[in-house]
Amino acid sequence: MEQENNNTTESILNKKVGDIEQEKKTLAPAQVTISSIVEQTEKSDGTAMSIALMKVAVKHPDKDELISISKVKTIKDDKIITRSLWKQLDKEDNIQKGSAIDDLLKFLKCDSLADTYNKEIETVIESEDSSFLCLKAY
Repeated sequence: MEQENNNTTESILNKKVGDIEQEKKTLAPAQVTISSIVEQTEKSDGTAMSIALMKVAVKHPDKDELISISKVKTIKDDKIITRSLWKQLDKEDNIQKGSAIDDLLKFLKCDSLADTYNKEIETVIESEDSSFLCLKAY
């Protein structure tokens, strides 16, 4: 086993940098269709989240599988901002007015998250620092 590791290490030590660019792993912004919305209640390590995150599953034209988006770009105080779709409820157990989910529902002219199914929405790049996609709700 040790010999195999040495051979592998030696072979990588003698390799030069190639000319082939790395494949782009992010998707370009596009018009997508909302397929479903799920509530994420656990972190990746299995521990409970203090507030659930709503993840919007969308069909992107450049990918066979659904992709999951949990952020939305909206306008607040004349600025475009990116916000996570946290499950914020008011004291009457309704979606909190002014939350990112509220902004998304208003933009799509929907009364509930279930009403967003099969709606089309544009995606945009999240930020200069992140090439992930988010929903465009402005």
